[in-house]
Amino acid sequence: MGRHAFAAMNLISDPIHGYIELTKRLGPSESAALGLPAEASAEDDLLDTAWLQRLRRISQLQSARWVFPTAEHSRFTHGLGVMHEAGLWARSLYPSLQATLAERGEPVPSEGLVVETLRVAGLLHDVGHGPFAHFFDEHVLEAFEAPPDPRRSAPKRLSHEDLSQLIIERELATLIQGLRRAPGAVAERDAFAPGEEIDPGWVAFLVSKPALADPTMPRWVRWLQPLLSGVFTVDNLDYVRRDAYFTGVAVGPVDVERLRRYAFISERGLTLYESGLGALEMFLSARLFMYEQVYFHRTVRAIDLDLAEAFAPSIRAIAGDGSPVDALGAYADLDEYALLHQAARWARGESVAEDPLPGDGRVRPEIARAWAGILLRRPTWRAVAEVRASYEGDAFPQGLVDGLGSGESGRVVIDLAIVDARPAEATATDSLLAIEGRDGRPAAPVSASLRRLPAWSLIGRRYERVRGRPLDAAVRD
Repeated sequence: MGRHAFAAMNLISDPIHGYIELTKRLGPSESAALGLPAEASAEDDLLDTAWLQRLRRISQLQSARWVFPTAEHSRFTHGLGVMHEAGLWARSLYPSLQATLAERGEPVPSEGLVVETLRVAGLLHDVGHGPFAHFFDEHVLEAFEAPPDPRRSAPKRLSHEDLSQLIIERELATLIQGLRRAPGAVAERDAFAPGEEIDPGWVAFLVSKPALADPTMPRWVRWLQPLLSGVFTVDNLDYVRRDAYFTGVAVGPVDVERLRRYAFISERGLTLYESGLGALEMFLSARLFMYEQVYFHRTVRAIDLDLAEAFAPSIRAIAGDGSPVDALGAYADLDEYALLHQAARWARGESVAEDPLPGDGRVRPEIARAWAGILLRRPTWRAVAEVRASYEGDAFPQGLVDGLGSGESGRVVIDLAIVDARPAEATATDSLLAIEGRDGRPAAPVSASLRRLPAWSLIGRRYERVRGRPLDAAVRD
């Protein structure tokens, strides 16, 4: 008697998506009994690597969790959600992708290969994040140049996406190449066709930012690229809902299913039927709301000002002053647990010195004092004035910002928090998502269809140093 298909996967309970399926590795005889190809690895093998488990120890909302007490979710749970969302989109888009490729007379990959490629990209898109996630990018990684790539028109600074690409191709490639199916109960649909396997280079291409232009990639991979770096992404479709849930912030309805049902693949690539524009506008409005209410919260930004003074010297104390690109293995051990453990010691006066060396575990006294305040959620900056504005293109509201005054080292900071409320660059935006009208002809481009949303949203604040902290505590990098 053959085993039930449930033997081939696990179910993970998730507050956003309900249940997330995860493939678990089967032996050759078990695979044969279920009509599945023999496999060398499954998704649970990826999950159980040091690289993925490390993401449990990297928070999703960095310093915002000190303001929103229930926001204790991690990059690990977010990655699972993105994997699930990516699989839903791949399933939904596959019929139109298959038909469009066939009309062009091009090879058609199996549904299992397409679904699993996108799921793996979703799972691994954040695998290169360091402690405090995007804060690590801005205050540590940007000091280094990204590895050269002929597919880029110009050099760029190092980011977590570059590290994700390296980890995918150097550390996880064998496991990725050993996958042979997507989760599901229909072997004919979920198994890869004979001879198919996921090229780790496809996954690295999908997670790259800025998006790469590579005509050597299979056309179907290029058509799916906007789902990781487009007008909306499987990444932000998860984090907007997940972050709202865990912070307890009500963002209003986000109709992801309607957006997905009206999306398809055409000759122009990823395409949205005109009736789905309302769902897209609804989602982008929710995303903007989360930036204004959570990510740009006045106290979150105040904590970030203190953290900015202490962060880079602290990372140098733990990991040295070299690029993670040159010590990728050691990077696997750099997470928030390691950083915060050391920070607690420094705050107690341990391993503090006037002349620390990179990698010796010591920091200067002013860094230790900064951590003492951060760990107890006692920001030393207070917002005393605020302006908000929306603007288009080059029409930056300079006069409004000038009203906040000017900065003064160690005493006053003018903090400008800016987000693209809708994708602001029309040419790039319209190339990432086509719009088809109800009459079957191309409709107004997405850049014009979303004009009710501002291109840019700004919250500017004047922060002043709270009395009581010695001025010599300001860090001199």
